[in-house]
This record gives sequence, structure tokens and C-alpha cells, in this order.
Amino acid sequence: MRFPTSTRILSGHPDAVAWLCVLFPLAFFLLLGSLLVLPPGIAVVLPESESDSRLPAGQPRIVLAVDGQGRAFLDNQFVPENELLRGLAERRSRLPEPPVLLLHADADVPHRVVTRLGGIARKAGLSHVFLMARTLP
Repeated sequence: MRFPTSTRILSGHPDAVAWLCVLFPLAFFLLLGSLLVLPPGIAVVLPESESDSRLPAGQPRIVLAVDGQGRAFLDNQFVPENELLRGLAERRSRLPEPPVLLLHADADVPHRVVTRLGGIARKAGLSHVFLMARTLP
């Protein structure tokens, strides 16, 4: 018995619907995949302020965040308070000119914690501390 052999592989135009069914979900996950995963971090609720003072552009900055429980985060990494002086001094030594310390303190952080962190920053050689706040609309 003989079978007809008139079929040719990859002859004719490819079906565009099959390609689109693969490409659209692939494009969705490639473009929006990073937005679907929340980055790790802490929630800091900044206090509100009516002043709109801003730092000059181009000035080096070191970012220190303090959450509502008083834990310090330097460059988004938890740093115990006994190692904070060493971490700030190390980052200060890497910069060519004296940087500004941007202090993102939660609204629930007591004033004594902010004052203590300012003293640690002064010991590390940082003379300018900028307390961050949300501006009112």
C-alpha cells in the first residue's frame, strides 16, 4: 500500500496567530515582570511639612532611614546602631567632598532617636543632616 507524499514541510506562509500567542505573553512577562514583584524594604511614613527647601543638585548624599521601631537602614541594609558609626565613616571616606546625610525618619520615631543619630553622624564626620519630609499638596 502506498501513501500520498504530496505534503511538504514548511511550505507556504506560517500561521501568524500561533506566533502571536507566544510573543504577547512573553512580551508581557519581560516588560512587566519586574513590576509584579514587590522589592524588599521597610515602610517609612514621613512627616508632613509646609516648607519646600531642597538640596543643591550634584551634592553627594548618604541616605539613612529609620523606621517606626527605631531600626536604622543605611543604603537599604539594616545596620545595628553599634555598627552605624563605622558604616557612615566608611561611606564618608569614599566621597571626595563632604556629603549631606539624608535622614528619612518615620513620623513615629521619637526626637531622642533622631538626635542620637545626628550625634553619630557628627562623630562620623558628617556635618550636614537633612531631615526628609513629605510636602503638603
